[in-house]
Amino acid sequence: MSIESADYDSDAAFDDIPLVPFQGESEEDAAPPADGFSASVSGTDWTVETLVNQMRKGRIDLDPSFQRRNAWLANRKSKLIESIILGFPIPQIVLAEKPGQRGQYFVLDGKQRLLALRQYFAVADDARDGEFDALRLSGLEVLSELNGTSVVDLEGQRPESFSALENSTIRTVVLSSWNSEALLLSLFLRLNTGSVALSPQELRQALIPGRFMQWIDHTSGSSPSIQKLLGISHPDRRMVDAELLLRHIAFSKSPLRYRGNLKGFLDDTSRTFTKSWPQIEPSLQDEYGEFAEGLEVGQYLFGSRFCRKWTGPDQSGNSGKWERALNRAVFDFQAYSLSLPEVRMAIAEKAEVVIGAYQSRCESDDSFIRSISATTKTADAFITRHRVWRSVVEEATGVSYELPGSLRRD
Repeated sequence: MSIESADYDSDAAFDDIPLVPFQGESEEDAAPPADGFSASVSGTDWTVETLVNQMRKGRIDLDPSFQRRNAWLANRKSKLIESIILGFPIPQIVLAEKPGQRGQYFVLDGKQRLLALRQYFAVADDARDGEFDALRLSGLEVLSELNGTSVVDLEGQRPESFSALENSTIRTVVLSSWNSEALLLSLFLRLNTGSVALSPQELRQALIPGRFMQWIDHTSGSSPSIQKLLGISHPDRRMVDAELLLRHIAFSKSPLRYRGNLKGFLDDTSRTFTKSWPQIEPSLQDEYGEFAEGLEVGQYLFGSRFCRKWTGPDQSGNSGKWERALNRAVFDFQAYSLSLPEVRMAIAEKAEVVIGAYQSRCESDDSFIRSISATTKTADAFITRHRVWRSVVEEATGVSYELPGSLRRD
């Protein structure tokens, strides 16, 4: 029996949230610096012992809260440990040195592998390991006699296997002296091509640390209303939940004007809120409360139609259907309008009328269709879809409202 190293990067074991593609951040959002990209790239073979020690000393950033977004189950982590002991090839780790912090790194690729090692080497009598869940091996088929063993058991009962594990090397690539976040975003997306492209939100968490990012992570990851919208029961491993919350908070509360670069807008808003966190926190907590209530009401009123696009009849005679994938462009305006209490109440009384008018616009309004289908990230697209939905709500209920502050052009 062989264990393919590719298994460690596969997403096959996990259900992916169906999302309309190309509505989030992308390489196109990351404008290169005027003088081009530059970085120092080095590669070395670090032993498992070295990697674990670097993590224990806090030099490789694996915030314990990352465990809440753990993508690997225990048996998958165990098979990684088994493969290392057996000498099977392991995919490389890619680290980026933190700006101005020599010898301090965050992970671009390989975070799940590192977390598996960190958890397996966690022991009760080491204070540095207290926040990490200790791992016991399970589900092993080749070294089945190791099932149930901890790292302490392995060292005491199978010292040769323990030595093989600690002394095994994993190729580790380090980027230092990099001059652009765009470079890291580009590399991050390309490293994760081949399975499901990861959201840049995890990279943002590393590049813009602070209380605001921690709040986004924790609030989104524990939000029943967001989880219900995404059809999950746990924090999303690709941080789609965090992306949606940040997207709403940014457009609703940012003092900045949106000019068409989604990554730049979300990054700059995150930095602004990080700097002003003590002052802005109460307002953002209130905004989240209204947002969560709006999601609950929207899902109750619209059901599976919430945050989805209506395709309309086609030339083949099909009567039309609601798309299954969550449309983030539709999320933008539906979630925002329902976060406003007076609008929420008005829509609740005329929900089917609102939906009928929305279906009609999805069939007949070409500029609106483009704003939620093709070119969805330009400033004009954001403004167009918000204005059309507002007119739908106003015509159906008689209630109007202001667009998000970052989109107002009055």
